[in-house]
Formats: sequence, C-alpha cells, structure tokens
Amino acid sequence: VLAVISALACLALAAFILIADAAGDWTRDLNATATVQVKGETPDEIDQRVAAALAALKTAEIVAEARPVSRAEAEKLLEPWLGADNLEGLNIPALIDLKLSEGGRARIEELRALLAAASPGLSLDDHGDWNRRLAAAAKSGQALAFSIFVLIMAAACAISMFAARAGLAANAEVVSLLHLVGATDDFIAREVQRRFTLIGLRGALIGLSVALFGLFLVALGARARGATGLLMPGLTISWGVVTPLLLVPIAVCLATAISARLTVLRTLRETY
Repeated sequence: VLAVISALACLALAAFILIADAAGDWTRDLNATATVQVKGETPDEIDQRVAAALAALKTAEIVAEARPVSRAEAEKLLEPWLGADNLEGLNIPALIDLKLSEGGRARIEELRALLAAASPGLSLDDHGDWNRRLAAAAKSGQALAFSIFVLIMAAACAISMFAARAGLAANAEVVSLLHLVGATDDFIAREVQRRFTLIGLRGALIGLSVALFGLFLVALGARARGATGLLMPGLTISWGVVTPLLLVPIAVCLATAISARLTVLRTLRETY
C-alpha cells in the first residue's frame, strides 16, 4: 500500500513541477512576443498597410524583430476551423509577428500609439489576455497537484496509524510480557518506529521507481504521438524533475515512522 501511495505522491509532485515549468516557458514566450493584425478591404490595401506597419516598426526601439506572416501560413492556421475549401476568396487579415526587446513589455502602449499613427487598420495584440489565463490556469493546476500530494501524505499517515494499532492488538501478549520484564513505552515505540521506517523506505523506493517508469512512458508516448510542442508541454525526465522526487521516500518514511510512534505511545498509555 505504501508503494502505491508513494507512486501517486511522486506523480502529483511531478505534475506540480511540470506545470510550473510549462507555465514559465509559455508566459516567458508570450511576454517576449506580440502580434500586429492588419485589416483592409482588398489584398492590395492590406499589403500597403503591412509595408507601412513594417516601416514604423523599424523605428521602434522595443521591437527586436518583425516578421510578416505569409498568407499560406495564415490559411494553415485557419484551415482546422474553416476547412481548406472555404478559404478561397476570403479577405484574410495579414499578421506580423513581433519579438520585443528586454523591457519592451512595459512600453507596449508606445508601440500601440506608433502603429495607430502609421496607418489605419492596424491593431496590436500583446497576448496579455492569454498570459493572464495561462497564469491563472497554471496556479489552479499547481494548487490541485499540491493538494493531492498533501492528501496522499495524510493517507500514508492514516495507514501507518491503523497498522500500528493492528500490530499492537495482534501482539498484545508480547507487549504485556515486555512490560513485565521492564521495557518502557518509549522502548516499544522505538522498535515499532524502526520497523515502520524500514517498511516505509522499501515501499517508497518501489513507488518512486514505478512513478519514474510511468513518467518515462508518458513522455515517450507524447513524443511518439506528436503532442510535444503543440498544446502539451514537453515531458522531459530531467534532473530538475527527478531531484525533488527523491525527497518523497524521505517524506513517506518520516510520515509513517512518526505516525506509528505517536500511535503506539498513545495506545500504550490508554491500554497499559
């Protein structure tokens, strides 16, 4: 049971770390980029406004790079929603991808004013709404993963307490004999604690191995199905993920040993 609980605790902690890493990468990318949308009634008008926007962007200090998105790229983005056959004849707005310089996010309103003065039909999307949504979703996911981790550790403590009570009840005669020969409650509790520490360590190491193997299989499957780089973060089993998981066996050992010791001491005081 402790092996299963340890595996679940490792997976919950790994989810917490992966969500934090993915959210950090996504928000970092969004903070460093922006998109200019160029609208017009005809393709020629759109092309003229794209040229005016690029000329204005060259004078902006906060823009490190401006890359116009081709019509083929824009159609590929719309194809999953509209279908390839429905894109002909559509007056698709042009897009310009921007890479902002360091500190450019704080001066985004200057860039918005510059584009408004350069030509009509230009709108700047600073990805702020996406950024806020991603940050909120990441915090919710982290809170959920951490809550699951805490509940799992509480379950480990509860199992240890019930197992300690069951062990004392099954060996009541041995405990009575130990008391007769002069053994103290602390001595008995210490022996039970040592036993539960070994059981907890063995189960936690098995659970850690199972969790790492499961994470490896998930990462392999995500790469094989092409999920990495699209909507799912890349699942890489790096030391940044593995190192915190090594703390789980220690936490499980402490939780089970301390819970067992306190339970034994309390049971002995009440019974003997």
